Amino acid sequence: MGKEKINVLVIGVSLLDGMASSVRVRNLTGPLIKDRSIGVRNLIYSVHRIGKPEKLELLESVICKVIGFNTRNPFSAVRFLVDGCRFIKKSRSSKEKNVMYHYDYPDIKSIFFILYAKLIGYKIIIDLIEDNDFVTHYVSFMNRIRILSSRVFLKISPLVTDSYIAISNHLEKKLKTMTNRPVYLIPISVNLDFFGKGEPAGSKPDSIRIFYGGSFASKDGLDFLIAAFDQVCKQFDNVSLILTGRGLDCDMEAITSQIELLESKNKIFFKGYLETDEYYSVMNGCDIFCMTRNKSLYANAGFPFKLGEFLAVGKGVVATKVGDVGNYLVSGENSLLIDSESIEQLTEAISFFIRNREQIKVMGYKARLTAEQNFDSDKLSRKLLGIFEAA
Repeated sequence: MGKEKINVLVIGVSLLDGMASSVRVRNLTGPLIKDRSIGVRNLIYSVHRIGKPEKLELLESVICKVIGFNTRNPFSAVRFLVDGCRFIKKSRSSKEKNVMYHYDYPDIKSIFFILYAKLIGYKIIIDLIEDNDFVTHYVSFMNRIRILSSRVFLKISPLVTDSYIAISNHLEKKLKTMTNRPVYLIPISVNLDFFGKGEPAGSKPDSIRIFYGGSFASKDGLDFLIAAFDQVCKQFDNVSLILTGRGLDCDMEAITSQIELLESKNKIFFKGYLETDEYYSVMNGCDIFCMTRNKSLYANAGFPFKLGEFLAVGKGVVATKVGDVGNYLVSGENSLLIDSESIEQLTEAISFFIRNREQIKVMGYKARLTAEQNFDSDKLSRKLLGIFEAA
């Protein structure tokens, strides 16, 4: 007889867009979907959690259900709960092991779904990627309720959770102080198939392209990168800064306002949110990649997802010394490591790669090896399967 396939219901994240949350779960479950080790369904809280749906062959086998409620109509919350519970029940298999894979903290939106799933026989696994105890700024009233409720629900989650996944050592330790349930460390993951298809470093000696992709929150330190780039432009003419991704309106307005005041603003290109193929095409065509998380407790608690992709490109990587980064990167070997919030060090690191183009190749080769050895999604997916099987 063939091996029994595991039925996995993903909640807390949409698998349909290209942001870090979606890509993390897709990277970990994708290889298991392809080899038929698991089947996946995805409960999505609202269309706003989707963004622009990706056109990926992998997603054709994922059954998705979008629910939602209107904050102006409290009664719509009843429909939200009913629709969610119906999908959870409908998704349950009578022949296969059922696992609910919950991305991030359980909160006021998801706690009832977790309880219901546990009641009808699902194994519950929570994947923690940030530390909400360190959140100090709330973008809305609902965001405040979600964050505050998540802190409470995480503390009581061991009552119904079978195992936990942590993206960083900090979160692994945090969880182990809260529960005697199994806690597994799975760091950032990279689908290596998307990389190594661009121009090699040094193919265009007349230009240097610096890249940042991801979110634009204060923890990401984009204001320091933009300020450093302006300093770099005073030394070099052949540089450009490529920004991709999306952020909250308030964060985007702050970045836009900063850029408008710079002499180098015409060398900064914001490409917005890109579909997967275009995004990786742009990445593979750049030369220097910057991960600039700031020194806040929140930024240090997780693990910057995009760093794995930056390493996988095999070019020059500049990264701030936050969280677990120093466990994988060695400055001068596979990257250049700098202190957080240092415009001077960031300027010097970027300038070093521009002056020493051969080091983009040398360190880039080792950066790629680091991604292959530590963050390959094919390898990490097998660990995830083991967690599902052991739950």
